[in-house]
Amino acid sequence: MSRTVPIFTLVVIVALAGCLGGIGFGEKSDDTMPTTTEPQPQTEAPATTTVPETTSTSQTTAPTQTASTAHTTTSKTTIATTTQPSTAAQATTVPTQTTARVDTPTGSQRFEARVTKIVDPTTIKIERNGKTQTVDLIGVHVPESGLYHKRALQTTKAQLEYSTVTLVTDPKVGSDSDGHLQVYVYTGNWLYNTQLLRSGYARVADGQFSKRAEFEQKQQEAKQGGYGLWNTTTTTA
Repeated sequence: MSRTVPIFTLVVIVALAGCLGGIGFGEKSDDTMPTTTEPQPQTEAPATTTVPETTSTSQTTAPTQTASTAHTTTSKTTIATTTQPSTAAQATTVPTQTTARVDTPTGSQRFEARVTKIVDPTTIKIERNGKTQTVDLIGVHVPESGLYHKRALQTTKAQLEYSTVTLVTDPKVGSDSDGHLQVYVYTGNWLYNTQLLRSGYARVADGQFSKRAEFEQKQQEAKQGGYGLWNTTTTTA
């Protein structure tokens, strides 16, 4: 009987200890659950914060592109403005050069006409104000026949026939014996009379005229080059 009481007492103590231990474990389990749940919202919070950062970067880029486009438009406008005055300046220069190159003697008359026919190397027919007129070239004399007459005639036809020319009179030269007006003939800025001298197809004519010194210089160049009439000492005009 004395042995039974301690054993019983031991069983009761173990039972009580188990109950107390169960109660203690339950409390620890309840405390641990909320502790494990709390970090989960903390992990989601940074992910939510990243979204506004990306949106802010996208909004900043858009104004930069807009500014670049505006800069390009301004640059194009400046180029167009610079080109327009340049074109106007070129158009103004052309007539000024053309007028200055035609050298006319003091007191001469100047007019334009259309060449309708080549009579001979130094005689042409022109149409002016609806009327036809025959004129002769001042200062040149071409042989009346032969090789150089033919070449001079071909040259005059090629350069003057059916073209519009500028005619300039010389106050030192009147009409010739046939009543033809004597003139300097310009095609553009170029004095055709001297072309026959430079080619050696003509000699400087007798008599006085304003451009005689210039004509004699062209004849001398042909002589030095041995052109046309000056390529042999036996050829006569």
